[in-house]
Amino acid sequence: MKSWIFLVIILSAVLLSGCSQKTVSNDRNKSTNIETKIRPQTQIQNRKTKWDRSVSKVRTVERPFFNISKNYHGITFNQFRYNNTYVVEATILDFHKIKWVSNTPKTKMTVRIDRVISGNKSIEGKRLYLNFPGGFARERDIYTSSKGTISTTDPDKIIFYKIPNTPLPEIGSKIITGLRNDVKHVKQQFDSLYISDVEHTFWVKRNKRFELNNPAFQTANRSLDIFKLTDELNKNIK
Repeated sequence: MKSWIFLVIILSAVLLSGCSQKTVSNDRNKSTNIETKIRPQTQIQNRKTKWDRSVSKVRTVERPFFNISKNYHGITFNQFRYNNTYVVEATILDFHKIKWVSNTPKTKMTVRIDRVISGNKSIEGKRLYLNFPGGFARERDIYTSSKGTISTTDPDKIIFYKIPNTPLPEIGSKIITGLRNDVKHVKQQFDSLYISDVEHTFWVKRNKRFELNNPAFQTANRSLDIFKLTDELNKNIK
């Protein structure tokens, strides 16, 4: 009888020990999860640092700068809305390299739609992947003629192709742009939406105000409708 009672005590101790160890293990996992959480702003800063470091490691090739054409008359707010499926305010979350787009290097931009200014509100809060001109490329992608002649001694060397009229905004920037539908982007594993006119209707928020991203507008005729549109977009900044 005593032997039976002793055996029960031993088995109970083993079971209690197992439960105790399992509880401790779960507590450790929870503690680890809490410690590894990163604030969104910190994540954005880390991505920005990583991207800037990648760009700094390669040679930058810059396309010639162009002034705003004398034939450009600008666009009104109603025209802007009519010409686009959406007009949105968004936050740039990240950049990704695209390999390889000959003659027209691009960067894949991940954005979060913060506000739909015009169009269906259903995309608010969603993430989109948009192509932006300029980005990593091989020298052959830039220095190859229409006839296929390569004019570089190191065709596979990686460079960063910069377009002065469409400077790549920083990760974390707030932007306003127009978006259109284009089914051909689906086949390239991009969203069906694309930036409609990155040179003329793309704004970046600087010093609490959205400004046209193209530096050429700094010396353009201030009577153009595009500046009136800029003022109108800035009326209801959040």
